[in-house]
Amino acid sequence: MTAFKPQDEVFGMTGGIGGLQGSLATYVAVDADLLAPKPANLTMREAAALPLVFITAWEGLVDRAQVQARQKVLVLGAGGVGHIAIQIARAFGAEVFAVDKASKQSQIEELCATAIDRHQTTVEEYVKDHTGGRGFDIVYDTVGGAGIDAAFNAVTRFGHVVSCLGWGTHSLGPLSFRAASYSGVFTLLPILTGEGRAHHGHILREAKRLAEAGKITPLVDPRRFSFETVEEAYAEIENRTANGKIVIDVAD
Repeated sequence: MTAFKPQDEVFGMTGGIGGLQGSLATYVAVDADLLAPKPANLTMREAAALPLVFITAWEGLVDRAQVQARQKVLVLGAGGVGHIAIQIARAFGAEVFAVDKASKQSQIEELCATAIDRHQTTVEEYVKDHTGGRGFDIVYDTVGGAGIDAAFNAVTRFGHVVSCLGWGTHSLGPLSFRAASYSGVFTLLPILTGEGRAHHGHILREAKRLAEAGKITPLVDPRRFSFETVEEAYAEIENRTANGKIVIDVAD
């Protein structure tokens, strides 16, 4: 049994790992638990760009850190996951700040967040400037490495640090002295293990709700790629030259 019927427009993060067929195909058989109805106000290209980054951002901010209105949320990195994390936190009524390079300032400000230039401002400076030295209630690291160390020093007492790239070795001292919490996000786990797949479908229904309310808009790279030029698309990702999420066009 499924909630879907033929001709329904759906979206989801459905495979490509763990022996499951990926979505770089004309047709694919997928677990319906991983799907949700496509937001009516998004194009198929926009909808295709949303599942991975939205699920990753939601699991960190909502499932783990339980973001609330009037909290101060710091996002480290305003790229794929980061630009969606900003929008989710804003949708929950939080005051949002984002650390990235200067060229991202206008993009961050368009999302109604305060931009912080990572090359011009130290952690100590922006914690003082934006929280009076108290620290941020939630810090979402999307960078990894030194980003996690920065997050541990930017969070407030009893706050929460979340990272989707927590793969290194770090000192827990700054976090422990603040009695703060840390959560790692591994978005692919339900696909790999089969556990929690229905929750991914639930999260995407939240994405649909927020998108249709005008609170979530994915940033999509305007360039068009096809099956024939897919290697060029992967090169753009590897070289970090994409301006937004890259989507491959699949012909009818």
